Amino acid sequence: MNGQKPGQMHPDDIRNLILFVVIAIGLWAAYDRFVMKPNVDAQYAKIEQDQKMNETRRLQDTLEVLDPKGDRQTLITDSARIQIDSPELTGSLSPKGGRLDDISLKNHFETLERKRNVPLLSPVGSKYPHYAETGWVASDKSLSLPDKNTLWSLVSGVALTPSTPLVFQWNNTQGLAFERVYSVDDHFMISVTETVRNSTGKVLELYPYSAIARRGKPEFVDKNMIVHDGPLGYIGGELEEIDYSDMGDKPSWNIVSNEGWIGFGQKYWLVGLLPEQTQEKTFRFVQKGKTKNTMVRPLFQTDIMGTALKLEAGQSIDVTHNIYAGIKNVRLLDEYSKEMGVRHFDLAVDFGILYFLTRPLHWLLSLFHSWVGNFGVAIIMLTFLLRLAVFPLANTSYRSFAKMKKLGPQMNELKEKYKEDKASMRTELANLYQKEKVNPMAGCFPILLQIPIFFAMYKVVYISVEMRHAPFFGWIQDLSQPDPTSIFNLFGLLPFDPPSLLMIGIWPCLMIGFMILQQRLNPPPQDPTQKIMMKYFPLFIGFMLSGFASGLVIYWTFSNALSVLQQSVIMKSMGVQIHLFSKDEDELESTALVKKTIRWKR
Repeated sequence: MNGQKPGQMHPDDIRNLILFVVIAIGLWAAYDRFVMKPNVDAQYAKIEQDQKMNETRRLQDTLEVLDPKGDRQTLITDSARIQIDSPELTGSLSPKGGRLDDISLKNHFETLERKRNVPLLSPVGSKYPHYAETGWVASDKSLSLPDKNTLWSLVSGVALTPSTPLVFQWNNTQGLAFERVYSVDDHFMISVTETVRNSTGKVLELYPYSAIARRGKPEFVDKNMIVHDGPLGYIGGELEEIDYSDMGDKPSWNIVSNEGWIGFGQKYWLVGLLPEQTQEKTFRFVQKGKTKNTMVRPLFQTDIMGTALKLEAGQSIDVTHNIYAGIKNVRLLDEYSKEMGVRHFDLAVDFGILYFLTRPLHWLLSLFHSWVGNFGVAIIMLTFLLRLAVFPLANTSYRSFAKMKKLGPQMNELKEKYKEDKASMRTELANLYQKEKVNPMAGCFPILLQIPIFFAMYKVVYISVEMRHAPFFGWIQDLSQPDPTSIFNLFGLLPFDPPSLLMIGIWPCLMIGFMILQQRLNPPPQDPTQKIMMKYFPLFIGFMLSGFASGLVIYWTFSNALSVLQQSVIMKSMGVQIHLFSKDEDELESTALVKKTIRWKR
């Protein structure tokens, strides 16, 4: 049976399997970058063009119509607005309606030039309305309750700050007096306390509610499908992540629970509702106004409706709503979870199915950053730690590789001797492995182990808001973006900018170099076609990863460098000759085969 035990895979089959997995990952990355991304970009460009063309038309509709003059900055400069100012937030609040519809992040900017703060909430009439509101619903439809047109009276406070809350009042002339108190902490939590006093002389039932809404999809929706962008929440022990397209298919999702949170998440930002985790309430994901008119955007809404509260005559009731409008900082989210008794608020950060890896890696990365103050250096420190974690397994693997490398001449003799008899060649190779006590499978495990680690690191670098606009050294000023240099203009020495497809920077080139060095240390594949594929594989992977975040490329570069160092030391200790910078016999053979193939095609 070819010298193999029943059920045992042949080493060539193992190698082919690993090669298939690696090539499949490369093909997936290529398809995502060169097929999916251009198609998605083209679709978004067409949608944006259609919207611009339709902005010149005037349509009457029951929904709010886009106003071409609806500049956000113009809308929020209303003199009646009251300023919001905290260490992390800036914005304003209108007494009319009392919606939270102007919030920007004070310490986060749209570009590296730091000219404009990142806006989170925008008022109705702007290009991308996004707002939060709280209030009451009554079973008695004749009652007049506060709505978006209610003009509240400010009775206390001149600006909303952590030390100065705002107190508003309104009377419905039917015997109900409403009070609304806004407060903000030092970070991103805004609390709204709603109080109602009953002077009607009868018992009433009121339902408290809070809602976050947005007209149309946000301006920048993550198109890589690596992070969830849209409605989400953790309700009744389950994480709910709903795509905008799914809401079109099912316009209302209702979940009844006494605990949870709900809102809208983007790659780095979150606007969420955190109710009191006591009485039963209904969490909803809603889409309203689905229409084919591109002038009219549908309303996407996440809201929470509480159970009926009995309001006795002469009594008052109050409810506090908590609205988070800020960044997806895991440490802060955990603190709010503990403080407010809200479970798994950290899941607002899309750690994905590899949570058991991504969460610890994120924690370690944040810890190292707190020590050194530079996320690039923290990535390098984490790389050392990961290499140390797999050191024993890698040692076994590299010793197996060294033995395989040492057997290279004997394997070539067998290949030449039995080149017309593949079955006999496999039998003799198996006998040779058994005689020399070499296990080719021992070299496979570290490769398979590094695949989930690589994807986990990619996820961490991609989703971490701390990585956004975080500099390393020199030309790397944003670790969440690709290396801005390119070999095609000699890294900036030539006075022109190559197209984005050719932006293969210094770090990707270093990564390619170490991949080639590592490839020279490994035993070459026995199949000639595999040899050719593996020879150009570092160039292919380097080209693909050049468009990824530079933080990930730095991790992969240092990981390969440490692998080369470890493997070189082991091979030297075992007396195996190393050819790092000169062509060995296997490479010469592969080059000759390529030349022969080219001549044959001619």
